[in-house]
Amino acid sequence: MLSVWPLTLTMMKCSPMYLRLFQTLLVVVLVALTSFTCRRKAAADAMDVPITPATTPLSAEALTSRLQQPQWQRVRTLSAHARLSIEGEEVAADANANLIWVRDSALWLNVKKFGMEVARVLITPDSFFVLNRIDKTAMAMPQRDFQRRYQLPEGLPVLQHLLVAVAWLPENATFQADIKEAMHRLSGTNGRFLVDYRIEEGTFWLRQSTFVQPAEGQWLSQTCARFQKLSRAGVVFPYFRRIELFSPESGHFRMDIDFTQIEVNVDKPFRFEIPEHYQRIQ
Repeated sequence: MLSVWPLTLTMMKCSPMYLRLFQTLLVVVLVALTSFTCRRKAAADAMDVPITPATTPLSAEALTSRLQQPQWQRVRTLSAHARLSIEGEEVAADANANLIWVRDSALWLNVKKFGMEVARVLITPDSFFVLNRIDKTAMAMPQRDFQRRYQLPEGLPVLQHLLVAVAWLPENATFQADIKEAMHRLSGTNGRFLVDYRIEEGTFWLRQSTFVQPAEGQWLSQTCARFQKLSRAGVVFPYFRRIELFSPESGHFRMDIDFTQIEVNVDKPFRFEIPEHYQRIQ
């Protein structure tokens, strides 16, 4: 049975230092700088995969229909291990993570460095919580602040779409279709955010998702590779991701994610409790 321990954090403002760390969607404390040579080669190999080029444009309605992927509705939970490589203007680190997702309810993960937990994160429909194990601090953000900081049009709903690599298609958005860089492109806006999806010919896998907030000069992009079928659920999942974020306030961040040990529809317990001696970040 899935269980979440009671949360009693008070919503607080974030310092600029912590906002830069939050920009990775994880709080990873810089325990040590590590070489990225091998990981970069693996990332380059994952990204450099030939795809069938799109030659005949499809309508926005046709692409929207292809992107619906109703089979993902059969997946109510997903757990995985992940290897992370993070680069930014003030961040360079490798780490490991464990992730548990419960549809429409929670996204939980813990981040480890040298086998020790350095951070624990919980995202719910209305809040974002972080424990920093290195300096023993705790922080919480209401969902509206989380969405603004990470350039997301919504919080958990968009994050779970990114996790399973399914396009988020808001009802109030107007879409158009064309071909861009040898892939089908479905782009649109709801008046506040611009969305841009790149879809592979034939398989119609979602290769790239980009969200842009023009007024703020902010954007978030996820590129996917190494698609494999999860036999238990009959869905296709990209085992490799590259997430890039930019904002004038925090600069540019890039995080490569290699997923392993994926399980779907297997209940996994998780905990999130705040030690009494942890400092609440002001």
